Amino acid sequence: MTYLEFHLVFILPPLLLLLLWARPKPPRLWAYLLMPLIALLYTTPWDNYLVYREVWGYPEGRVLLRIGYVPLEEYLFFLLQPLLTGAFLLRIAGTPPPRGPGLARVVGGAFWLLVTALGVMLLALGGEYLYMGLIVAYFAPVFVLQWAFGGDLLLAWWRPFLLGVALPTLYLWFADFWAITREGIWWISEEYTLGLGVAGLPLEEMTFFLFTNLAVVQGLLLAWHPEALRRIR
Repeated sequence: MTYLEFHLVFILPPLLLLLLWARPKPPRLWAYLLMPLIALLYTTPWDNYLVYREVWGYPEGRVLLRIGYVPLEEYLFFLLQPLLTGAFLLRIAGTPPPRGPGLARVVGGAFWLLVTALGVMLLALGGEYLYMGLIVAYFAPVFVLQWAFGGDLLLAWWRPFLLGVALPTLYLWFADFWAITREGIWWISEEYTLGLGVAGLPLEEMTFFLFTNLAVVQGLLLAWHPEALRRIR
């Protein structure tokens, strides 16, 4: 199986089914369509650096072409994952609830600030901590901003928040497991990973999909909440 075939089997069919189920409409449609572009812009330099450092890579014959260090199919994945997760969230989000306790903004922001500091420490250690450090140090600051801005809104919207993160993450864990252990579409360096995981799926890969789905779900829920728009204004 090639990387493009991976998209055709694991990503596009559930995405199309979810879009038929959700039938996105304005005004939520605009944030849904903008999120993949944000993900592409934010993730591209990070991913190119990882491939440059050989934290992960792709065997010959599994990708069509490379732009920079990253194959075209990887850029497509940056667009498709937010669309997949967002389509599921469109269906389950429901009506925005009243905001929760304001303390959630302080506690949530402080928690993710500590996680960011941990990521920087792992990054400084390098070696087997490098991949985990790159994930945490790069994505946790996004969560600091999201929770400091609207942690009370996310906490109040906890049901779609938890479900919207959990189910797409579990599915992408399975797809990633299949791509690595069964098809060998990409590989993960043992030199830069902790050697921990589940059934051959590295802990770093599990963290990556959890963090990226957190970023998508939190960003969309905030974009869809009227109170968040009032705060921006």
